[in-house]
Amino acid sequence: MHGRFAVALVWSGMAAMLAGCSSGKDAGARADSAARADSATAATMPRADSAASATGATPATGAASVTDDIRAAENSWRIAVTGGDTVELGRITAPGFTMAGGTGPASTVTRATLMKQVAGGMLQADSSSVSNLTVNGSGDSATADLTFYWHVSRNGKPAKGETMQVTDSWVKKDGRWQLASRKEKAK
Repeated sequence: MHGRFAVALVWSGMAAMLAGCSSGKDAGARADSAARADSATAATMPRADSAASATGATPATGAASVTDDIRAAENSWRIAVTGGDTVELGRITAPGFTMAGGTGPASTVTRATLMKQVAGGMLQADSSSVSNLTVNGSGDSATADLTFYWHVSRNGKPAKGETMQVTDSWVKKDGRWQLASRKEKAK
């Protein structure tokens, strides 16, 4: 049973990867994002390979599985922020999360601030994407260098497109990947 689940998990992860990383709030994009979110949610849940090792099967290991896990986790986080899903955002963002902007400490956002901004509608995005993803890590920690794009409105102002180069630090706790920090690279 666990072997079939692991195979289904791998295929759904590959489908999410092939589908790309983008979302929007129009009906078609919401359905597309929801389908990707279903497969990407696996990255935030305990992996099936722990069950596989209990049955004697060979678990998925190595850089490829960490890269796939982080790619799916990045997609889940992006969809949660863009969709205003504070429940998922709370699950995938570590309690000590900080997001440092390119202008230094004055632009640093904590997890509590991010959750308040998203829940209160002060931060709204109608589309986002992740590209140029490079993952380094093993075990319970990883970093991801990527380009993050979103069409975002802050504090009721008109939405505008923003592209930033960021480094995300991920930690694995209780079998789930959580975003510990995001740092925007200076322009």
